[in-house]
Amino acid sequence: MTFSRPAATALQANLYRLFAIRMIVFVCQMLALAYAYFIAEMLLDYGVILGIIALLGCVNGALYWRLVRRAEPSPREFFVHLLLDVAGLSLLLYFTGGASNPFVSYFLVPVTISAATLPPRFTWLLSALALGCYTLLMFMFRPLDALMPAAAMDHAMPGMAHAGEADAPGMNLHTLGMWFNFLVSAALITYFVVKMAAELRAREERIARYREDTLRNEQIVALATQAAGTAHEMGTPLGTMAVLLQDLKQEHAADSELASDLALLQQQVKACRDSLRNLVKKADLHNQRTTRVALRDFIGELFEQWRLVRPDVACKVAWQEGDDAAAEAGPEVDVDPTLQQALINMLNNAADASPAGIDVALRWDVQQWRMLIRDHGTGISGEVAGQIGTRIVSTKEGGMGVAFVLSQATLNRLGGNVSLQHLREGGTLTEITLPRHFTEQAA
Repeated sequence: MTFSRPAATALQANLYRLFAIRMIVFVCQMLALAYAYFIAEMLLDYGVILGIIALLGCVNGALYWRLVRRAEPSPREFFVHLLLDVAGLSLLLYFTGGASNPFVSYFLVPVTISAATLPPRFTWLLSALALGCYTLLMFMFRPLDALMPAAAMDHAMPGMAHAGEADAPGMNLHTLGMWFNFLVSAALITYFVVKMAAELRAREERIARYREDTLRNEQIVALATQAAGTAHEMGTPLGTMAVLLQDLKQEHAADSELASDLALLQQQVKACRDSLRNLVKKADLHNQRTTRVALRDFIGELFEQWRLVRPDVACKVAWQEGDDAAAEAGPEVDVDPTLQQALINMLNNAADASPAGIDVALRWDVQQWRMLIRDHGTGISGEVAGQIGTRIVSTKEGGMGVAFVLSQATLNRLGGNVSLQHLREGGTLTEITLPRHFTEQAA
């Protein structure tokens, strides 16, 4: 059975499949009931059985209404639906021969579905409940002569096949063998299918991460190619600007206010030219060497460079208080030539969101150190937070959305990571975590 509106998630798609399975089972049940009434002429409680089937039909109708609403289901909800199937099957089997009914093996269907779609704890619980219902149906049921495997024993033990519930002959080798077969089958399905389903889910997650990493790497390569061309093109205009600013400064040396502005422009142009030179220098992999420095020295140099570009943004830096061997200077950490620019990008993002000022905190332990950057802007939505770092996206008007992608790639290469958290009181907390000492692969 197919539907015109595909499910949005795997769990919702499985609910659609469960609805289709129930519809097929409903048709089979009605055909079996018609056969028992018109052809086999069995003595059954048809009114009660039809009532149970109608109740199960209403449950499936509620599931269809639930699917039409397209609300996101949960594993617990899926488990409840499978549990209702087990309960409904148990009631039907109670009135149609109990464990001697050949349809008792249908207990394996919800167990298999659970093993393939739900976490292991739900599958083990459902298997135990299905086995418990199967066991009870060996002793508590309405016996049917046509379904009793030991009906031939009635000649040797008259009255047994027609006994009431309390005397129902549930324990015979055929029924006991079916029960043991169900026990083994349920255990194997629960164990192996759960393992296989978990491996498939893990494989899908690895493939999804690989695709995201590949897409991000392709974007980075494209950006690097354009950056190289742009850096070459910007060299000449910046050189011309530096010469003109020097001439203007000499011509207007008497105007102190204008001279001050020209000096600031010269400083900014110099910073741009230095950045371009560093870009070319750091792009050479042979020049990339990891050094070990005191954290406070590295952060001090980092903010010295950052303030040249963002002198108008106030920044408060809070250091962790502790008994580190060099508490005043902080721990010694490994530094890569590309790390400084990655952190500057993060500071710029926070400054763009909160021009009035940002707060930075430094924390560390024996294995890693963290930089916490708090801005006081409007914050970031969960949807955007999930996209940033995996694709180029920007929350700023006119922003290119590339800084975070590039910075995260650098941090991941060095064995670190970065995460964003929206704060209830407003703003965003950017947490950058890096190892104190790089591994050979990261370095």
